[in-house]
Amino acid sequence: MTASVAFPFLTVPDSNVIAEPWFIRVDGGELAPAAEFVAGWDYACKIELTRNIEVSFEEAAEALGISPKNLELELLVEVGTGAGRYPRQMLTCARYPITASASRAEVKLIPDSSSLSSLIFLTTTLVLSASPAEAPRLSPIQTNSKLWSERSTMRLDGDEPRFPIETARFSSFFQDLPESNSPWYMSWNPGDWNRDFHGAVRLYLNTEFPQFIERLQAGDDFALRYLSVEIIGQILEKLMDEEDAQDIIDNAPAGSLGAQAGSWVSLAWPNTPINTLQQKAETQPGRFRACIWAIADRQEEL
Repeated sequence: MTASVAFPFLTVPDSNVIAEPWFIRVDGGELAPAAEFVAGWDYACKIELTRNIEVSFEEAAEALGISPKNLELELLVEVGTGAGRYPRQMLTCARYPITASASRAEVKLIPDSSSLSSLIFLTTTLVLSASPAEAPRLSPIQTNSKLWSERSTMRLDGDEPRFPIETARFSSFFQDLPESNSPWYMSWNPGDWNRDFHGAVRLYLNTEFPQFIERLQAGDDFALRYLSVEIIGQILEKLMDEEDAQDIIDNAPAGSLGAQAGSWVSLAWPNTPINTLQQKAETQPGRFRACIWAIADRQEEL
C-alpha cells in the first residue's frame, strides 16, 4: 500500500498480506515469472496470469480493530490495459472471499489479448465486503472500503515502442543554424521504412529549454501528447507522400519504422484506404494532423 496516502480509517499493513509474484504463460508455453516485457505477444495469443495471495486474517482483524467474527474481506484482482500511467480500459475483475478458514486466494486470469494495448495493469485490492455489526470509530465500516492495494505493470513486447531520447545543447549541436532555437528535434531519414524503429528515429531535447524538459520528465499529459502528435505527424505525413505507401506497410518487417507507421495508421483510421488518407493529407492537412491526436491519446508517455 502506498504509505503517502492517508485514509480516514484503519487499514491492513503490508506485513499482513503475503503476495507472491505474478507468473505468466503465453500461448500454452512454460509458466514463468512475469517480467517487464511480455515476450512473444500478439493480439491472437493466449495469456494466462497467476499468483497466490494469503491474508493473515487474525492479524488483519486486529489491525482494523474489528472482531474476526464480524469481519468479511474480499480480494479484487483487476486487469486493465492501455497507454500511459493509468489503464484506459478494465478487462477483468475477479473476486476472492477471504475468511479465517480460507485466507488464501489462488488467482488465475485469462484476459482477452485482442483487447490489450501497450501495457497490462494488474491491480490487487483488499476490501471490506460487508459492513461489520460492531466496529470502533476508526475502523472501516463502508462496503468496498479499500484496506490494502498493490499494482504492477507489464509492457507488451512488439507493441508501440518508446521513442529513443537524448538531451543536447542545441547551440553547440547546431551552432548558428535556425534549429538551435527549437526545444526539440527528431533525427530520422524519410524513406528508410524497413529499418528498426529504435535505430531509425531519435528524439533530441534541447537542454536550453529546461522547463520543457522538466514538464516531460514530470509526465505532463498535454506536453507528452503534443510532442507525440508532432513526431507521429512527421512520420505519417512523409508516408502519405509515398506512392507505394500501402506496399510499404504490408511488407514492413516487424519492429520497423514502416510497421510502426502502419500501426498508427490503423489506430487513427481503421479500415480506411490509403489513397483516401493520401488525399486527406494533401487537401486537408489540418484535419489529417488533428486526427493524430486520437493516436497520441492512446500512446504511452515518451
